[in-house]
Amino acid sequence: MIRHQDLVDSVRRHAGVDTTEQARGATTAVLRTIGHCLRPEDRRRLAEDLPGTVAEAADVPGQLEARDADELLTEVAYRLDTTPERARYLAKAVVAGLRDNDPDLVAFLRARVTSDLLDVLAADGDPPDRAESVRPGEPTELSDEDVQRALRGRTGWTGDHTGISRTVELPDDRVTPLVERVQREARARNDHAHVDRFPGGVTFTLRTGNRGVVTRPDLELAERIDAAVEDVGSGGRPG
Repeated sequence: MIRHQDLVDSVRRHAGVDTTEQARGATTAVLRTIGHCLRPEDRRRLAEDLPGTVAEAADVPGQLEARDADELLTEVAYRLDTTPERARYLAKAVVAGLRDNDPDLVAFLRARVTSDLLDVLAADGDPPDRAESVRPGEPTELSDEDVQRALRGRTGWTGDHTGISRTVELPDDRVTPLVERVQREARARNDHAHVDRFPGGVTFTLRTGNRGVVTRPDLELAERIDAAVEDVGSGGRPG
């Protein structure tokens, strides 16, 4: 069985939080959320390997509830009264802490959780201090894989973790209204879109501030740009 102090110390280290209580709270919230995505017998198996102080968080009542990763992280964020970005970072830290103390338990969860949560948390991929923001108010830096997954199915968007771009061909008289709409959307989100105009079109490039990375607010702004192209530019044409 995992020792309580060992688990909390691991989570605290991976999460970069200041207190044991913060690490324990994150661990409890994540385990309770994952527990809902397990069959009752699997919850009991998970609880048996956890210290008593957090075991009851995993052994929740009710039947299996199928949820995707976004829904799970939204629930973790709700439980911890934080943002989904911060929830993803903390959940990743909890999975890393479990892996430190019992790799077989993480393998068990991978085989039992009926969602892509553990894949999104990349328990065997990028470490938390590379892929995630440590500070609650700082947007999450996304990996190339995150960006490619987010852009899949989006019209005209290309890029990687250093920036994403969309080029749209439009009549010149529609470019200015489109750019003005995009700039309003960016200001409303405290974000910024780099605009490169050319005859018959415009290219929008998104990255977060001076960090030179793509974060989730950039993806949200990309959605708003798509909507603006539809509304102002009548869809435009991919460049």
